[in-house]
Amino acid sequence: MKKFFERLGIFPFLLLGIGFFVLGLAALNYLTNNIWPIDVERLDLIRAIAANQVNPAALLEAAYPEVILAFLASVSLTFIGLTMPIAYILNRRFMRAYPGFMAVMRQGLWAGLWVAFCVWLQMNRTFGIAVAVLVATIFVLLEIMLQVRKRTQEQPF
Repeated sequence: MKKFFERLGIFPFLLLGIGFFVLGLAALNYLTNNIWPIDVERLDLIRAIAANQVNPAALLEAAYPEVILAFLASVSLTFIGLTMPIAYILNRRFMRAYPGFMAVMRQGLWAGLWVAFCVWLQMNRTFGIAVAVLVATIFVLLEIMLQVRKRTQEQPF
């Protein structure tokens, strides 16, 4: 089975990535066009937004948490689909071996989680380059640790 996927090359990752990307964009389109994210009892916030008199914490407090979670999941799914083919290409270039489906999927998941985390920080108006770089470094170190662990399990002593 592994040989079959090796012969297919990037196409399974490209097709799955395109599917995730389209599904994420469709979910984002639906969320932004059809769902009202703020509690209707807090319409005073809408007037305050127009007058530039509201802080982001008050807006997030009035928003439905399910809508925010669905929005962040849609952003994450979109970027998972976008980064899966890129992760496959980088793995093939630097590892010179077939990377494996789960490794590419996991790397795309790390990238999607990082982007969703950065979007959440921006929604709170607390986004900073230092925090984004720190979280990206943590995700990269976790992935390196998992790759080293996988290699040590495959090679006999």
